[in-house]
Amino acid sequence: MVKGGVMVALQRTLDQHLAWLEKRSGGVQADLSGVTLNEANLAGVNLQGAVLRNSFLMAADLTGSNCAGAIFERADLRRTVFANADLDGADFTEAILDMSWLAEAGLCEVKLRNVAMRKAFLRQARLLAASIHGCDLSWSTGERISFHQSRIFQSIFTQVQLPNSLFYNARIQLSRFTAASLKECNFSGARIIDCDFANADLEESKFTGADLTRSLFLRATLGSCDLRESTLKGASFQDANLTGARFGGAKLFTADFRGANLRGARELTQEQLAQSLTDYETVLPNGSNGPFVKHSGAERPR
Repeated sequence: MVKGGVMVALQRTLDQHLAWLEKRSGGVQADLSGVTLNEANLAGVNLQGAVLRNSFLMAADLTGSNCAGAIFERADLRRTVFANADLDGADFTEAILDMSWLAEAGLCEVKLRNVAMRKAFLRQARLLAASIHGCDLSWSTGERISFHQSRIFQSIFTQVQLPNSLFYNARIQLSRFTAASLKECNFSGARIIDCDFANADLEESKFTGADLTRSLFLRATLGSCDLRESTLKGASFQDANLTGARFGGAKLFTADFRGANLRGARELTQEQLAQSLTDYETVLPNGSNGPFVKHSGAERPR
């Protein structure tokens, strides 16, 4: 718990910071670098543009706070509550956000670089145009998260549960989504290059116009997915479940469907399947086993 004297000093700093934001005389930008405010009640506080490098805010309550543009570099924010907080443009470089609560938080254009964010709760968080580089979000949960136009690079999403989340036009590269639960997510227009979705559940997700070049979907569940107009060059779907998926206009050159279940897959053409890899364990759209042979009619579901 935070001692009373510390809170009095903090309030003075916050008053000066507010004056600084409002460009009044006597205003000073808040610099709380290195301070310890573990378990502090900071709900609704205005820390817009404040500096909190190397600060300790473990289990602090910042519900509804305004931390837009704040600098949290190397801060310890384990179990911190940021519910409904404005964190747009904040910098969390090398911060620890394990088990943090970010439900409905605004994180647009946020900078997350080398951040530990395991077991975070992200329900309806908004990470539009976020920069996520070298982060670990393993075991994080929450539905309807917005990652529109985000840049995600060399990050880990192992065993996350993020159903109904939106990745419109996101740029995702060299990241791991192994055993992730991503049902009914929307990846339309996204570039997902060299990523690993092994054992992921992507049932009924949309990849319309997405580029999945060289990404791995080994043993993944993609039943009823929409892959129309997508690019699957060099992508591997070995032993994946693609029953009822849509492939109209998709580019399948060197896509690997060995051992995959394509039963009931729609809008596939002979040319598409002839450019992909199938084997004797592939189940083709008409229910027969591969490999696909031109003019066999196996591309048409029964």
